[in-house]
Amino acid sequence: GYTNVDNPFGDNKLLETFVWKKKLEKDGLSDLPATEVEQIARRKLEANKQELDKMRRRREEREAQKADIEMMMRDRESQQYAEWSKHEDKFHLQQAKLRSKIRIQEGRAKPIDLLSRCIDPSDGSDDFSIEMNEPYTYLKGLTIRDLEDLIEDIRVYRMLEGNKNSDYWDDVKVIADDELQKLKKYDPTSSDYVGDRRHGIHTSVMKDVIAILKGKTHHELALLETEIQKKMKQGGGVDVGYWETLLAQLKSHMAKARLRDRHEKMLKQRLLKMKEEQGIIDESASESQAPSTSKADPSSLDRQTSENIDEEEKVMIWE
Repeated sequence: GYTNVDNPFGDNKLLETFVWKKKLEKDGLSDLPATEVEQIARRKLEANKQELDKMRRRREEREAQKADIEMMMRDRESQQYAEWSKHEDKFHLQQAKLRSKIRIQEGRAKPIDLLSRCIDPSDGSDDFSIEMNEPYTYLKGLTIRDLEDLIEDIRVYRMLEGNKNSDYWDDVKVIADDELQKLKKYDPTSSDYVGDRRHGIHTSVMKDVIAILKGKTHHELALLETEIQKKMKQGGGVDVGYWETLLAQLKSHMAKARLRDRHEKMLKQRLLKMKEEQGIIDESASESQAPSTSKADPSSLDRQTSENIDEEEKVMIWE
């Protein structure tokens, strides 16, 4: 490094601390010893550092306060938007129900109109016959276009209602998807068209599958599902294709069973309410007449299940 003797500036006091003598004279400090002047300079330097720290903290506090205000404004705007969105969805749902009611009254009801009536028939209508049919019966006879429109309508209702009645619409969609898939297999314009080609198992086996599932309660179907899964896990000489087909059909039948149970419960409640309004029975009597749920005997069901799905008794005809 440079020294007082060896430096390019020709300064023989290069390494000494700079003293601003004119400044000291102006402040009346020129007569003070050098050590005291140095202490004063250090105190000023420390005071300047503290002032800078205060300014930095105040700036950080202002920035934090500004960020908090912006966050509060965003939260308030988000809450307002959520409230507006909620009111908008409620409005659209009311409009959809109003359009459904008008179509029903004019005799041009769509499947979604009748299905929505099965959820809440209390719309002021005296037509009780509409709710007598089980929900999935309104899917019979629909074309591919009708089913596709229905699935889209279900999606809209699910979006507008949120989690309300989600189980009901899920079951209806399962059945609609199953019916749509069946129709597409025989539609030449569909990519799923199979025509006269066999697609897995013979028609007679499909009839056996339907016969096994038909008329069973949801509890019985659940036990059957468990039994099938056990058989498939066992492996060995199990016909996997048959059991997979049975499981696929089981999903749709379980959805129908849940809808059937829900519909029966709704009809009983509606009937009791009508009797109460007409003074036929009082509220306490309606409670005593409420239907009691009975459980199927697991042992007898297992025997029936084993008889229906015994590996040795079924007839398989493969491609």
